[in-house]
Amino acid sequence: MPRPTDGLRIGYVLKRFPRFSETFILNELLAHEEAGAIVDVFSLLDPPDEPRHASLARLKARVTMLSGEGNSREAEPAPEDGALFSGKTPHQIGRLLAKAEVVAEASQARGIRHLHAHFGSDAATVALLAARAMGGTFSFTAHARDIYHTYVSLTADAEMRRAKLREAAFTVTVSDYNVRHLSMLCPEAAGRIVRLYNGIDLGAFRPVSPARQRTGRMLAVGRLVEKKGFTTLVDAVAILRDRNIAFDLEIVGSGPLEVALAAQIDRLALSGQVTLAGSLPQERLVERMEAASLAVLACTVTDSGDRDGLPTVLLEAMARGLPVVTTTVAGGPEIVVPDVTGKLCPPDDPAALADAIASVLTDRDRARLMGAAGRKRAERLFDLERNAATLRALLAAPMTAPARIGRAA
Repeated sequence: MPRPTDGLRIGYVLKRFPRFSETFILNELLAHEEAGAIVDVFSLLDPPDEPRHASLARLKARVTMLSGEGNSREAEPAPEDGALFSGKTPHQIGRLLAKAEVVAEASQARGIRHLHAHFGSDAATVALLAARAMGGTFSFTAHARDIYHTYVSLTADAEMRRAKLREAAFTVTVSDYNVRHLSMLCPEAAGRIVRLYNGIDLGAFRPVSPARQRTGRMLAVGRLVEKKGFTTLVDAVAILRDRNIAFDLEIVGSGPLEVALAAQIDRLALSGQVTLAGSLPQERLVERMEAASLAVLACTVTDSGDRDGLPTVLLEAMARGLPVVTTTVAGGPEIVVPDVTGKLCPPDDPAALADAIASVLTDRDRARLMGAAGRKRAERLFDLERNAATLRALLAAPMTAPARIGRAA
């Protein structure tokens, strides 16, 4: 029997695809295809030279690389589009316009009438311009850096974001925290802003057997960048060491702070208890969670305003039945129910983070209860199949779906 989304054509505009750190996008595309949709991906730039997740091999989508488009073209923005191109040079504007033309032409040829972008930056700009050119519609998913980081100035960035929110048929974002922020930023678009949590493949991330968990084993996963709060985390575990609390911490990820973190670990004499494991594909991360007894991420807000929206790894850890410790930044309180699924603490406070971690590590019975409650919360809020289906409903009827589905407070 045909499914409602069999044959639905979905056009995605992404900055780089595939990208190792953006498993939530790959999983979303796979869920669409599993439901019978036909997906086309337009990648503005070539993907970075990095490992690939094994699940990428299952993706059937046609991927069109646009890295060579508009290399020598220059353009000035139309007067009404000045805010949209804030901070861009004529060369950068020309490249974006050229990429949008290619996306529009390809979409028309393939029967795509609606384009969806992830992140409200250049990908959303190209989706907007292409939708105009082909007489279609566009939408985007807003995450974190794209709506909080200061690129040009607070005023210019706000105007740029408003320009996209106004023209989008709808905007999806990954937390109620973000919904409030975007609704205040652009009140006229508030009725078209939909909260939809990143989805987790609950079949891949099954609960861990408590018998396989190692007492004191902690896992922290993310790009080694400031907003993840790894420096605070390392300071916190030094406090645990000084309190004679048994632990070992594995930090999974790579990024610009790797050298500084390694030096901090050495300086604090933690090399025997803290390991920088580098980046791991999703299937190996699932294995690493097998022995962990706790997942932790010390999210913070950077000087530029950048912050995490809703860290996917914490959702994955909850799906695995692990208690979670994180901070009150952005979507943290939407992930963790304090003392039920984990612990929350203020950002940039190593002592408070150490207290939160210690309270979980030193009470294994309580930690197991937290992990079980976290799995139930993941099943209720973060199920990939259900959340991707909600997004497809929006994509199938972009001009009416937000009012029909609601904003999901």
